[in-house]
Amino acid sequence: METSSTQLSGPRELPIVGGHLALDFANTVDDPLGPERHDHAATYDDLLAWSTRVGTISEAQADRLRRSARRRADDAARTVTHAHDLRDTLNELFGRIVESGPGGTQTAKHWARLRPYVTEAMAAATVVENDNGHSSPRPGSPVLRWAWPASDDLAVVLHPVASAAADLLVSDQLHRLSRCARCPWLFLDTSKNHSRRWCDMNDCGKALKIERYVARRAAARRKGANRDGANR
Repeated sequence: METSSTQLSGPRELPIVGGHLALDFANTVDDPLGPERHDHAATYDDLLAWSTRVGTISEAQADRLRRSARRRADDAARTVTHAHDLRDTLNELFGRIVESGPGGTQTAKHWARLRPYVTEAMAAATVVENDNGHSSPRPGSPVLRWAWPASDDLAVVLHPVASAAADLLVSDQLHRLSRCARCPWLFLDTSKNHSRRWCDMNDCGKALKIERYVARRAAARRKGANRDGANR
């Protein structure tokens, strides 16, 4: 069997295109419907790598958690299972809102599934100044934010995601929620006229255009072959 270049080089770096922490976590399965499907949150080390990449935990905290996870393998495995359940919940909750709007009993049903993660997150949260890497907050940004800076609880990797999901559910950004026209990834459409169709123009947008071009070429060849056959 021929080996693809992706198999030889390993999975690509996961694009971060959701525009919101909760949506980016929902999108941690790359190429979910395609031949190069890869779960970037399959292990506890994966969760740490993703969390440090998006900035929800520090490298120093990740090192502590990694050492703790090796000592507490059962707890680490349980956290991964919870991570996958949280991810499924986010996809179902926000996916349904894209399709049917935020109202109705279905939103409440999915919130009931999300609520334990939010409750656990807020029970462990502390409040810190939201400096955004600057000496003072940027204009229009919150003065304070939730944080979990010193936690050695293995589930701390899930707390910022759950908190962000709860915030999004009641925010004025919810009307910008959208789903990629090619893959199931979720994103916030921040374009002026809400016309964004793909999670990433350079990824799914380009791929869809190529697929349509190939389909048109194939249809034209079939049409030409049928015409030639009819003329014989």
